[in-house]
Amino acid sequence: MRTLHTLLPAGLAFLATSAALAQQDPLTLSAGYTLQSDSNLFRLPATANVQALTGQSSAAETIGVTTLGLGFNTRQSLQTLAVNLNLVDYRYLNFSYLSFTANNYNAAWQWAVTPRVTGTFSTDRKETLNSFSDFTGYRQRNQRLDTTTRFDAAYQLDGPWRLIAGTSTTRQENQLTQVTGSDFTTNAADAGVRYLFASGSTLSYQLRTNNGSYLNRTVPNTSALDDQFTQLDNDLRLRWALGGGSAVNAHLTHINRTHPRYGERDYNGFNFGAGVDWALSGKTSLSTSFSHTLDAYAANNSNYSSTDKISVSAGWQISPKVGLRLKNDWAQRSYLGSPNTAVSSNRQDITRDTTLTINWQAHDQLALSASLQKANRGVNQANLDYDSTMLFFTAQLTY
Repeated sequence: MRTLHTLLPAGLAFLATSAALAQQDPLTLSAGYTLQSDSNLFRLPATANVQALTGQSSAAETIGVTTLGLGFNTRQSLQTLAVNLNLVDYRYLNFSYLSFTANNYNAAWQWAVTPRVTGTFSTDRKETLNSFSDFTGYRQRNQRLDTTTRFDAAYQLDGPWRLIAGTSTTRQENQLTQVTGSDFTTNAADAGVRYLFASGSTLSYQLRTNNGSYLNRTVPNTSALDDQFTQLDNDLRLRWALGGGSAVNAHLTHINRTHPRYGERDYNGFNFGAGVDWALSGKTSLSTSFSHTLDAYAANNSNYSSTDKISVSAGWQISPKVGLRLKNDWAQRSYLGSPNTAVSSNRQDITRDTTLTINWQAHDQLALSASLQKANRGVNQANLDYDSTMLFFTAQLTY
């Protein structure tokens, strides 16, 4: 059976012959290839017995990723429709059992009944491989499928006020059973108001309710793992336009998560964060942000995690066709709460991720990029640390 690697040359030839027509057509055709090397695919500590865990003498891997895409974008009067379909083929050189082909898509219809009544209907599907920083089934593939469908609407009142509302459905499924990342589906609804300042700044408030179900859990059980949850969020957001493309973003959200059968799993608290995007000049930019986030993490000795993250990113447009970007993320994650007050987790992770990327628009239809990424995690418990160095080389043709 032929893989996308054998189809790529034919696909590129087809794109080349279709270029003149496609440039004036709502259809966009694309083909890309990424060669990735990873020094520690399975995120193993330096002391790990790699041979015993993986069956290989090294955890290093080379991955070839081939992508074929079809896009459609059109605007008719007040309506805009954008659809993107992608076939992504992942080929692993040393650990071939991890190879798979993903069928991804995203679509958005920006609709309007009148200029004062607008909204968006969107849906997306994405298949990925679960990260081995969380999943330790080293000799088997564990794909993850995420789907989301959302409908939102806005009504322009007199002046700068907007009424906003929306509803969404999400679903996450794993090929293999996971405890802390269990399969789930959620149905959410939200409503609120937004204020638009004359300067371009915005301030909004939303009340959001979320009802979720875990798909592979049976209750009662000895681990106090509920098969349902409800979450209520009060969300306040500010975008302050500074002019010249610069802006400050801030948010404050109170979350309250409850479980109908195992109330000992309940938790509540605040998510908050702020960030600044500076356009220092026409060629240079700087972004900084801080966030504090609570996420569900139901284990034997924890109910949720608390993550504090700092990000700094700088960009330099060396020429109209060449750009350079450096990004550094630092995060501290703690595991909190417990269904059993006698046994609580004291685990704390510190992760660092630094990426240097150079992009070159070699031709109107051809984009090239190269990235060097260094990632590591330090944990106050044994056998959870890791270091990894990754290289990416990507070529993308678009017509």
